[in-house]
Amino acid sequence: MPRISHIDICPPSLQDREFVAAEDRIELRPVPYSAPAALPSWVGRRTSRPIVYLTLGTAFGTPELLTTAIEGLARLDVRVVVAAGRVRPDQLGDVPDNVTVQPWVAQADLLPHVDVVVHHGGSGTTLGALAVGAPQVILPKGADQFANADAVGAAGAGVLLLPDELSADAIAGHTQKLLPRHGHGGHRDAARAIAEEIARMPSPDQVARRLPEHAARR
Repeated sequence: MPRISHIDICPPSLQDREFVAAEDRIELRPVPYSAPAALPSWVGRRTSRPIVYLTLGTAFGTPELLTTAIEGLARLDVRVVVAAGRVRPDQLGDVPDNVTVQPWVAQADLLPHVDVVVHHGGSGTTLGALAVGAPQVILPKGADQFANADAVGAAGAGVLLLPDELSADAIAGHTQKLLPRHGHGGHRDAARAIAEEIARMPSPDQVARRLPEHAARR
């Protein structure tokens, strides 16, 4: 019985070698998408302060964890953009001047401008950050997030903070290490290498044109 081909958007360097070698794997470049939403007006302007993007997705975010992360990140000489997700911004109280909180952020538009992404480890944010070469601090809570965090950490493109390690100090310290000019360049270099790998993957248009060939092999 012939094996059924499948489309795979994960870059090879984050996967098991035997799985990547499978003949029925159709490589496809992950292409981020965000519904239209306004970005802070200063995004995209020249600034001496790095930009940190903080999101905990739509399923696992809590006011307590977001508040802790904001407290830690606000101590750094950065600008922080927070996508609050299911957490109402008013649940976070007053935030420091270098923090902008929005219910929803056009992530695909924001990511090319950020220096570090602090997030939950969801596949969309993980791959989106990798595609632009941004190192990551991952705070996994469930689902596929631990596996994504392990893969990013093993590739050297980010760091992992487990639930029992979370604190404002830990988040600030790990993020500081990934900032340009202040931290260790190895994580940024690894993230950029994966971004180049993603850019070489076939585009959706290229894959779509070759799908009849794969169908004919069945």
